[in-house]
Amino acid sequence: MPRNERYHRPVLADEAVTFLVTRADGIYIDATAGSGGHSLVIASRLSAQGRILAIDRDDEAVAATRDTLQGVTATVQVLRGDFGHIKELAHTAGFPAVSGVLFDLGVSSHQLDSRDRGFSYLSDGPLDLRMDTRGATTADEFINSCDEPTLANVLFEWGGERNSRKIAAAIIAARAQEPIRTTGRLATIISGVTNPRFINKTLSRCFQAIRIAVNDEIGQLETGLAGAFDLLEPGGRLVVISYHSLEDGIVKNFIRDRAVATSGNKYKAVEKATVPGFRQLTKKPMTPSAAEIASNSRARSAKLRAAEKV
Repeated sequence: MPRNERYHRPVLADEAVTFLVTRADGIYIDATAGSGGHSLVIASRLSAQGRILAIDRDDEAVAATRDTLQGVTATVQVLRGDFGHIKELAHTAGFPAVSGVLFDLGVSSHQLDSRDRGFSYLSDGPLDLRMDTRGATTADEFINSCDEPTLANVLFEWGGERNSRKIAAAIIAARAQEPIRTTGRLATIISGVTNPRFINKTLSRCFQAIRIAVNDEIGQLETGLAGAFDLLEPGGRLVVISYHSLEDGIVKNFIRDRAVATSGNKYKAVEKATVPGFRQLTKKPMTPSAAEIASNSRARSAKLRAAEKV
């Protein structure tokens, strides 16, 4: 098993890096390092002149990434920070422009499996859900202070939960009796107003929505994509792996809105754009093979989109 794969197994690693790396001596950012799995594959495609900046806002992920990347030939910098500040982090590393940026969105296997992080409804633990454990607001604080209309909207907009109003009302009623402190109690409350046939899907959607709210994942993604676009040099590549339709829609629209017109002839070079834009490399998102899903069930919902700056 590759180093730190028990922490997090990178999804679509070869496919993502094949799109990403076009220069062996280029500069590449792994904006969501996890345990460094994607960065390690990137390093395998680089010469000694190549450089990698690996970013994560989780202290444990930063430590795991440093361990994974020990001894690689390329020059590596690992920085703690959120990818919403990707431009500032790149400039801190001395990179005014880069050859490629990779985002692997979502939650790492280690985060899901750690009871004390509160990311999973499958085990009881503190209601935390912060990717950055130094962050100010926990899921506990969010759930116990959020008003009912806002909570219902979060569950509906960011979780796609149709029963959001009923669930929000149940949460508000339960916390009036006693504050909700654990993932187990929250899961019990949600399950109590959910059709038994849909409990797992409903819990998954609700925990996802609360996690997105606590970590400002939508705001971070929108800011991070814009920062990545600004950093990319002409010919630089953007590669994004997402795990639910909300994220994938944001990425799809971001690339589409910046797409440049082409001749429609795949054998003809793309005309030089009058303003910077994207050439889409994936008309439809790439998904994991059956073999990868069989070996890593958490890859099942992954979608990869790639574009080149022109």
